[in-house]
Amino acid sequence: MKGYMGKILSINLSNSEISSFEFEEQFARAFLGGNGFAVKLIHDLVSHDTDPLSEGNAVVLATGPVNGTPVWGSGRGHLASLSPLTGTFFDSNYGGNFAAMMKRTGYDAIVLTGKAPTPVYILIDDETVALKSARELWGRTTEETHQLLREREGKETESAVIGPAGENGVLFANLVCSGKRISAAGRGGIGAVFGSKNCKGIAVRGTKSVVVENREKLVEYLKTLFPDLKEKAKVLTTLGTPFLVTVINDKGKLCTRNAQRETFEHAALIGGELIAERYIQKNVACFGCPVACGKLVAVPSGEFANRQVKIPEYETLYSMGSMLENADIVSILNGNALCDTLGMDTISLGVSIAFLAECVERGIVSEGDIDMTVSFGSGERLSSIIRAVAFREGTAGNLIAEGSERMAARFGGEAHKYLYTAKGLEIAGHSARGLRQMSLGYATATRGGSHHDTRPAYYATDPEIDPGFDHQPEYCVNSEHNTAVGDSLVLCRFLHERAFGMQLNESLVSLLRYITGWDIDLEELKGIGERIYNLERVINVNRGIDRARDTLPYRVMHEPIPDGPSQGWYCPPDELDAMLDRYYSIRGWDERGIPTPKKLSELGLK
Repeated sequence: MKGYMGKILSINLSNSEISSFEFEEQFARAFLGGNGFAVKLIHDLVSHDTDPLSEGNAVVLATGPVNGTPVWGSGRGHLASLSPLTGTFFDSNYGGNFAAMMKRTGYDAIVLTGKAPTPVYILIDDETVALKSARELWGRTTEETHQLLREREGKETESAVIGPAGENGVLFANLVCSGKRISAAGRGGIGAVFGSKNCKGIAVRGTKSVVVENREKLVEYLKTLFPDLKEKAKVLTTLGTPFLVTVINDKGKLCTRNAQRETFEHAALIGGELIAERYIQKNVACFGCPVACGKLVAVPSGEFANRQVKIPEYETLYSMGSMLENADIVSILNGNALCDTLGMDTISLGVSIAFLAECVERGIVSEGDIDMTVSFGSGERLSSIIRAVAFREGTAGNLIAEGSERMAARFGGEAHKYLYTAKGLEIAGHSARGLRQMSLGYATATRGGSHHDTRPAYYATDPEIDPGFDHQPEYCVNSEHNTAVGDSLVLCRFLHERAFGMQLNESLVSLLRYITGWDIDLEELKGIGERIYNLERVINVNRGIDRARDTLPYRVMHEPIPDGPSQGWYCPPDELDAMLDRYYSIRGWDERGIPTPKKLSELGLK
């Protein structure tokens, strides 16, 4: 099979049973790889009533047909499990060097089940697999663990590991992957699933190569796309994702002070231009990427003083910056680096802190009920709060470690009105009020408050020209299929959209033909995206998701943006209901948002 190694590795941590199985082209053509393989394996292996932190849950790490080929940005991988934060199916994309090396071992996917009796890590050396003691690694940061694994297993080793946050069961702990540009499988708390399985992580080294159908035509095709890609990605090479801070703030869509407002008067103090001027030292890239959106920045003071660390992404500048009304960029540089080393999602962390800060401010929670000062504009305390969360220290650390929705349930009263979550996941930095497509996008997303199911379309969001809600269902369905395909190939989202488009089109069809040799067409590719997304929905429906959970925060539906260029924008309940009716109809789901037997049969999902 061209583009694939043809094997999936299965490891039962409870009894140390290691096995592998081959898959046929029919399976590959139905689910592509990456996200598609992961959702199919989770659906088949995990019971719908499984506790995400129990032995019965599974974790899947998967690559796709573009990994190991000349396609730029093909060093990314995909990770999926049942999320301890949301209780539903959750997938997350990661970069760095791990996925590229993982595929070179000869496996397209790794499935972890069970729970090791004592801490272990997994070593995959080509097709040789071993479980090794992680006693000396337990309690170590992700940075220390990557280094120790290289010392133990060889300098060519790449690894994906958890930090103390995952070991301590923080519900938004992540997995951090090695490389010149370290990268996190950042959302949904799958790092806590690893911790619950007593698995510190996976180390890989391999020598195998991927065979493609027509390398010469593939390379020529990529050359025709490259000039346009470089032009569209220029700002990412220069500033990285922090360029979005001022762009989004200027549109009046930068959520501030727990989304009470959507303009931040100090946005320039945490934006990409200032970071580039004062702190960027050099560019770094994931494996095989010509864009190099990653940067290393010099930290002038604080915990990481005089060190080069990874630049905070836009999402971190939003969650630790504007959402906390924090203009102290140095506190964010330190906080971001601390989250990377402790293994924790910066979005859920910052938004959860902002929620708690508003609850304290409104008297829902007494300052005497928590053992730390949690308030807006408190950058100097950010690192202390992060440490308390990662190690679950004190009342504040333990509260935040559970995420916003569990805090709201514990507080009761009107606390739910100040949540900024969808399906239990803290919403990313693309306004659910100010971006019309993201209102429906967050509500229907398999992952909840993630911006990686439906994608924000900033080109259509001039505040003076309201695009309205009417065409958003069609846009969201198409966007969700495009992201499902991209995450299954597995492509970097930035390169995918800038080289191949925001909606599925013939460009990806040509790519797949040159790699696999399949006689695939656009309709088949669209069907693959639809199949994957429907199977995700099936898992979630079996775990209690329906129309009642396809909703938005109270503030998004009842409090218009109070000022700024997008003043007055919001998504009232009747607009959301109308969009859901149309969205379900397009998808062939019933009025409760349940995929019908007819639709599942059409997609080959019995």
